[in-house]
Amino acid sequence: MTSHWTAAFRSAPVSPHEPMPLIHPPRGFHDQTLRQVVRLSGTGTRLRVRLGNLYGKDPLTIARIRVAAHRSAATIVPGTDTAVTFGGAHQVTIPPGQEAISDPVDLTTTPDTDLVLSSYHAAATGPADYHPFALQTGYLSPGDAVSHTDLPQPEPVESRFFLTGIDVLGPADRPVVAAFGDSITDGVGTTPGTHRRYPDLLARRLHPAGAAVLNLGIAGNRLLSDVFGERGTTRFDRDVLTAPGVTHVVVQLGLNDIGLPGMLDQPPLRAADLIAGLSALATRARRHEIRPIIATVTPFAGAAAAGPGFDTPQAQHTRRQLNQWIRANDAYDAVADLDQALRDPTAPAALHPDYDSGDHIHPNDAGAQAIADTVADALPA
Repeated sequence: MTSHWTAAFRSAPVSPHEPMPLIHPPRGFHDQTLRQVVRLSGTGTRLRVRLGNLYGKDPLTIARIRVAAHRSAATIVPGTDTAVTFGGAHQVTIPPGQEAISDPVDLTTTPDTDLVLSSYHAAATGPADYHPFALQTGYLSPGDAVSHTDLPQPEPVESRFFLTGIDVLGPADRPVVAAFGDSITDGVGTTPGTHRRYPDLLARRLHPAGAAVLNLGIAGNRLLSDVFGERGTTRFDRDVLTAPGVTHVVVQLGLNDIGLPGMLDQPPLRAADLIAGLSALATRARRHEIRPIIATVTPFAGAAAAGPGFDTPQAQHTRRQLNQWIRANDAYDAVADLDQALRDPTAPAALHPDYDSGDHIHPNDAGAQAIADTVADALPA
């Protein structure tokens, strides 16, 4: 059977220089070991690690990196610890604005493989590229502890740093679904550490077909405006089109474009502008022979916790206009009607109470399962 490199894990990076305050702020590292836990999607006989310094202002040097199977918390499985090299060297320096791809590592992976990437940062890194909502606890330890089975003095960290992806060498005919979106895709509202984000649940549903699912959500992300990550129309090429092996993309964006302007005292966006942006993404996906699927914008009535101005009559009107276009559009191959799947039938502008994490925007674990099922049913063969 022919094998090739395909993406098995992705973490969409955010600049540490974002102007808006975040729940999980950026940070840097110096003479510390960072241990990060990731779950892969897909089967492979070898893997390669991707590290980014996309938003760094200076070169980033990482002294040593190792990968191992995860046991629990900050502990790795003994005997699985393996060196990761770059051009044969243990140390790697990544220029500003660049990404480094490791040499192949001989390590067999299966669906739902949990790996640990341990990196030693001898020199001060400065503010690190990161993904604020990892929803999977990582750990920090003083000094060089990358080979320790039990990480000494582990300090929990709730974001992911530097790591942009992992590819595996596996079957050439495997479907790879890129879930591209905002906090709904990122998994905010689901239980941390349980892999109940909708892309995780979709991956489990698609495992019998041998498919992999990539989570490319960024909490707060917008289609047409920067802040909380680069705008979707900009980062689409980097995050989706350059990921090896992607066959399908599920676009779930627009909620923050509709709600955040009122909260941030900005002019509201027109549905026509969002339609143009979403149509452009479908066109770019097709040029790369990727099948595009689009999701309707989910309900958010009563979302006062997001801030005053998020849920307004204007915002609700724009959501209805956009969803009307999404349901009837011919730019995408299929529609995942998340609005219909998640709404309260007695109050259609609101999330169903059974699916509401409590803030009236983000679905809980049951809501994430409903999203995964809706997306799975909509995916074209």
